[in-house]
Amino acid sequence: MKILFTFLFISFLHASCPFCTKQILETQSFYETDKAIALYTHKPVLESHCLILPKRHIERFEDLSYEEMREMQFLINKVNLAAQKVFQTSSYLLLQKNGTEVGQTVPHMHFHYIARKKGDSSTLKFLANMFISSIKSPISEEEMQAKTALLQEALQD
Repeated sequence: MKILFTFLFISFLHASCPFCTKQILETQSFYETDKAIALYTHKPVLESHCLILPKRHIERFEDLSYEEMREMQFLINKVNLAAQKVFQTSSYLLLQKNGTEVGQTVPHMHFHYIARKKGDSSTLKFLANMFISSIKSPISEEEMQAKTALLQEALQD
């Protein structure tokens, strides 16, 4: 009985996790490896805002396997190269939240990759955008398609 309950609970977690749903993965992904995937976020803080996550559903950083960590590091480098080409960025911020107490809203471990370029708006305005991004409207499906296509194209070079 305990095994059945555990299986049903894990199935529920996967079904309720946006990063485990087919629609999100099909519309927002632009690059993947065997164990990790890069997505363009639906509510970007800046135009360069991407997400890097393991394909396996885990909630916390410490649950990553060595292979997942290695592939996520590889993806962060790939996303950075693409962002430099597409958005002409020169610096980036990696943000990873571990638990609801620090603001994790999606129960699937992920890194936020947010790149900036020289001359971007002030740091204070950037931080304000980070706080309000969760309440703003998502970008359109057309804009999502355009951004993921640009990033995919940049990675094919």
